[in-house]
Amino acid sequence: MISDRRPGDLPPAWDLTATFQVTARVEIHMTTFASAAPYYARFRPAYPKAVYTHIRNCFRLDGTQHVLDLGCGPGTLAIPLARYAAVVHAVDPEPAMVAEGLRLGEARGAVNIAWQIADASRLLDLGLPKVTMCSMGRAFGWMDRSQVLADLDRVITPDGGLAFVSSLAPPEPPPWLKVIEKVGADYLGPDYRTRYGPAAGPVEGPDDLLAASAFSHVETAVFEQALEFTLEELVGLQLSFSYTSPDVLGDRQAAYEAKLRSELASFDPVGRFCETRQSVCTIATRS
Repeated sequence: MISDRRPGDLPPAWDLTATFQVTARVEIHMTTFASAAPYYARFRPAYPKAVYTHIRNCFRLDGTQHVLDLGCGPGTLAIPLARYAAVVHAVDPEPAMVAEGLRLGEARGAVNIAWQIADASRLLDLGLPKVTMCSMGRAFGWMDRSQVLADLDRVITPDGGLAFVSSLAPPEPPPWLKVIEKVGADYLGPDYRTRYGPAAGPVEGPDDLLAASAFSHVETAVFEQALEFTLEELVGLQLSFSYTSPDVLGDRQAAYEAKLRSELASFDPVGRFCETRQSVCTIATRS
């Protein structure tokens, strides 16, 4: 049976408030996501419910296990997973992201999340209990991935594993994306995505790394998702990315936003921007 936990249901042995207060004092690794945090929380599309059902089924989550969400951002994965776990340990190096996650988690009744401000490189210093699974999104691309996988082997239970979740670009990009790319290149240079984005490749293809790790048994599921954005949602979405965050744009932000609104409005005066996106969930377990 799946457990939808309420505030009074938390195991008394795990003090979530104390966990946050202690780990908030660790050394912070700052990223360009500080200024992007409120846009990330508001404008990033949620993954479809089928992704979480798939994770729940793969790891037999029944509301009694501890789960880790590494590079959690504002709780994109942690908050939906909270209804299937006793405690979700949500870890991110950016205080602004954790602050947004706390706000969203409280608003949505996800009170069984232990928010921690810490870099993935300090995973073994966090005093975590054994966890059944660890979820990661694109933040994996920012980490020392081989080391993180080795550390997770010491944290995850023998029958547990990893769940990588990300969105896959469609084979045919939506036509309005060319408008966004041109405006970004005009303001930040043609290589702005690679210059300000993750240093590593996409999350959905860490095959070689996983094959060399303890979690070498890999299965991937793909879930199709139809999305529709308004003009303001599409502009806000760009500010949630590392490569077009307010921190990267600096004093060009207002001009960038105005130009992007103008160009997108000219492209589609109705203001309906549709896209079919694939959500990819890769489950990695020990052989």
